[in-house]
Amino acid sequence: MDNKANLEQLLKEYGYPIEAIDRFMKDVESLDYEEAKQRIMPYKDITAERS
Repeated sequence: MDNKANLEQLLKEYGYPIEAIDRFMKDVESLDYEEAKQRIMPYKDITAERS
């Protein structure tokens, strides 16, 4: 599995919707795998404060 597939799988495991995964992958295309991985948080943590 390549790094892009690993990132996509991690995002899916964290509960990101497909649209957010696509957007994130475009935003981090210039970063290496470890830098991109460090930016990922579980989706429920990001959205917990929203109503």
